[in-house]
Amino acid sequence: MKSAGRVLEIFEFFAHRHAPATVSEVAGALGFPLSSTSVLLKSLRSLGYLDHDVRTREYTPTIRFAVLGTWIFERFFAEEGGIPRLMDELQAETGETIVLAMQHGLHVDYIRILQSIRPVRFFIRPGSRRPIHLPAAGKVLLALQKDTEVAAVLRAVNAARGAEKPVPVRPFLAEMEEIRTQAFARSEAAVVPDTMMLAMALPVAAGHRPLAIGVSGPLGRMRRQARGILRLMRDKVSALGASHP
Repeated sequence: MKSAGRVLEIFEFFAHRHAPATVSEVAGALGFPLSSTSVLLKSLRSLGYLDHDVRTREYTPTIRFAVLGTWIFERFFAEEGGIPRLMDELQAETGETIVLAMQHGLHVDYIRILQSIRPVRFFIRPGSRRPIHLPAAGKVLLALQKDTEVAAVLRAVNAARGAEKPVPVRPFLAEMEEIRTQAFARSEAAVVPDTMMLAMALPVAAGHRPLAIGVSGPLGRMRRQARGILRLMRDKVSALGASHP
């Protein structure tokens, strides 16, 4: 199980790096032991998913790697082609980290991430998963559901937390109502200290799983620019909704 998970993390590392990497660079970025990283990369090379340059000692994904899951991505965004463009525009105009989020049980998965282009920033690891009740992206997805459904999720979260302090249900449901009214969610230092996220639900085609867009960055900068970022997000989300048939 551990080896399978590490292989997937290596795939995600290259998917977001967009460049070759040495064994030590992969191991350092993912926090893997150097020896096991070397074994995994050699195995992926023998299977045809990576090429290896003996001179530079760098590994590079092959075309076989590139086509993995392509059909899923194309199908997933077949009717949502404006979402990648919206993310690109938000990153260009805010300079902050942009995440596309989807609920997965008691967690929210960041299924696409555009890292901040600012000198002072924080890095969200590709393929990150967060507890659904903590970040703004998770909260805005929960707010799309009925209170009874949200309460059921919180009960499951509290059961999974065991001896940890439970998440109070009543205040959380009050926050859900506020999010529904203002049409956005805000979280500060919810997962990573000194960071902030603003998130909104995205308009999607009927039958599509709900999606949320989040803008995240250093706490002080995000607080100063929150009003402008929210205005920008509203405009772009509204434009995306207007483009739906």
